[in-house]
Amino acid sequence: MTIRSVAAITGGAGHIGRAIARKLASRGLRIAILDKNLQAGQAFAAELQALHPGDHRFIDADLMQPESFAHIRARIEADFGRLDYLVNNAAFYDDTPGWGVPFGQEGYEAWLKVLRVNLLAPFFLAQTLHPLLARSDDASIVNIGTMYSAVGPDWSLYQGTDMSNPAAYSASKGGLLATTRWLATALAPKVRVNMVSPGGIERMQDPQFMARYKQRTPLGRMGTENDVAGMVSLLLSPEGAYITGQHMLIDGGWTAW
Repeated sequence: MTIRSVAAITGGAGHIGRAIARKLASRGLRIAILDKNLQAGQAFAAELQALHPGDHRFIDADLMQPESFAHIRARIEADFGRLDYLVNNAAFYDDTPGWGVPFGQEGYEAWLKVLRVNLLAPFFLAQTLHPLLARSDDASIVNIGTMYSAVGPDWSLYQGTDMSNPAAYSASKGGLLATTRWLATALAPKVRVNMVSPGGIERMQDPQFMARYKQRTPLGRMGTENDVAGMVSLLLSPEGAYITGQHMLIDGGWTAW
């Protein structure tokens, strides 16, 4: 009997997390959906099980809380008995004062929350789950970043809209890129570690922003969740066996200018 590989995805009930989960489940992987949203997580686990039957599980996980890491490991060991792949996809999004506001209003406490979820959680989750990953013959970690870990924003895109581009988000993902490269060398040769950074994902943003973004991008469109999922799937497979420490920019050519 073939024992199927297991992938854990943080923020698994979110837009990108769902696309990644569907892609990996379609390959026959078993999926651990990690999310703090109990209702959404349980509903998506049921949806995924119906779409791609395969013993998928939801694990409640509030990455703002350090004790969640040990809880996640215990649940994965109990539910699956193994772990082959980890996708650090969860990202901070909240209505905390000082978040999603202009530069002069960004708040210290908001920064701390962003760093806890976007930077500290991926590192300490990798640390906690490493003993499980190290037992796999094809262990791999993918951290989900942003193209703004590599470049600064084009502020002309935002003129006349109520959209923002918080410095805390870029800084946390820039730190995650450095952490990705550090882990790639520290966990080699047993565990590969890479980062996939999307450009803008189309989700019915302000029409002015979308038009400007598409005009600014060589491929002439915004990205989709499936664009991201395809690259993650490659890196979490034997086809990506010689790729580690890399930063994959899935941005339609935005950063090529």
